Amino acid sequence: MTEEKYDVVIVGAGLAGFAAAAEAVDNNLKTLLVEKGKTTGGTGNYVEGVFAADSELQKKDNAVIDKKELLEEELNYSHYKGDGRMWQRYIDNAGKNVSWLQDRGVKFWMVVNMGTSVRTWHLFEGKGHDAIHQGLEPYATKKGLIIKTLTKVTDLTPQDDQSYDVTLTMVEDGTTEVVNAKNVVLASGGYLNDSELFGKTPHQNPDNVIPVNSGKSTGDGLRLAWKLGAKKYFTGMSMMFGGQLKDKTVPAFKLWGTAMWSSVCDQPQMWVNELGERFVNEAACVVNWANEGNAMNRQDRVFCIFSQSILDDFTDKAYPRSMKPMVPEDRYPTLRDDIEKAEKDGRKFLHKAATIEDLAAEIDTPNLPAYVKHYNEMAAKGEDVDFHKPAKYMLPVAGDGPFYAIELGVGAYTTGDGLRVNINNEVLDTKGRPITGLYAIGSDGSAVLYGDTYGVNVPGTHAGYCIFSGRNAIQAIADKN
Repeated sequence: MTEEKYDVVIVGAGLAGFAAAAEAVDNNLKTLLVEKGKTTGGTGNYVEGVFAADSELQKKDNAVIDKKELLEEELNYSHYKGDGRMWQRYIDNAGKNVSWLQDRGVKFWMVVNMGTSVRTWHLFEGKGHDAIHQGLEPYATKKGLIIKTLTKVTDLTPQDDQSYDVTLTMVEDGTTEVVNAKNVVLASGGYLNDSELFGKTPHQNPDNVIPVNSGKSTGDGLRLAWKLGAKKYFTGMSMMFGGQLKDKTVPAFKLWGTAMWSSVCDQPQMWVNELGERFVNEAACVVNWANEGNAMNRQDRVFCIFSQSILDDFTDKAYPRSMKPMVPEDRYPTLRDDIEKAEKDGRKFLHKAATIEDLAAEIDTPNLPAYVKHYNEMAAKGEDVDFHKPAKYMLPVAGDGPFYAIELGVGAYTTGDGLRVNINNEVLDTKGRPITGLYAIGSDGSAVLYGDTYGVNVPGTHAGYCIFSGRNAIQAIADKN
């Protein structure tokens, strides 16, 4: 039987996969996009926006960004583990990629910064879901893109003509089909949802990390590449965004973004570890959720401790740290009801007791009563001598009970390592040579950017890299043809 032949097979139909697919059909490449899930978009559906340094939107908004400073910032942040050549190419093309997205039906809401970060974050209208399903996907399919869902790429077999026989396995019945591809682009989203692989990589604490993504990022692309001789290349970067309500009986995405979640993760309340002691300046962390995640991940357990008076103030009056423009008002009107419902539902992350001593006993934090007393004394004096948190955030955990503890894990969005790629997003072998016709983009190919931490100081860079790397790989393929 004659195999169906393609110029490009793309493994994974997320944001990076669709960026590559749209670029491929623009270059008249016969392209197959393979997705193991029932629906397309994957974790890309939840992306807020992308990075750019000199987009037309920024120019209209008089947002002046120094590209040289950006490059230095990213290289310093990675301790020069990032590839300066790739960063330079990415930064130079990011603004053009925003216009490219707009030309393919993607709509943007606004350009913002995150906390004290640089104003580079181009927020989508309707998040990544609409960017994909109302922009890139209809654009590419109209121009001839072929999509197969509920289909896994289970093997890549090199051929004498330097193409690949690609084995497609149907998820529902296990039947297989083989197609031929001149080039294969891996865009499977990393390995955050493979707990065994995640636990074996450097700097991770899998018991604390809670994936908040599509659930499909199980290292499929990495394993395909490793089988072909690709270098296993780990920096330990998982994109952590700080605290996440810790209850494995509830899908994480249902808890993320709620008033209850935001009140303990976005507001610089009192966080303690398994001993009942603070471990960080909470105010410094909430403006950079990568730092927040790192600080929390060093602990065995983490709790946010607060009083009924704090809960009532946050619900009825105001919380101390403004979340605008992301949140329209400076209070959480549903917070008290949300916590009462969580208590009624028996959520494992929520603990409540009449006294601090009883709370400490319930969550097994022996030093909590003494530390709360010390914390309240610092709050009364308006000076945090332990971590120098600003006085306005030193909310005393005092008054009449009850008192609360919400247990937190560390929310994570994706991984950012596993393969080494060159400036064309070609996958490299153990000798640093490109494996012919094999490319990695998005999370599968992002180790080229990072040290062990995602840089929220320049927001949108990972999602923007999904667009850049998808286009970058396809342009390299088109140049070969």
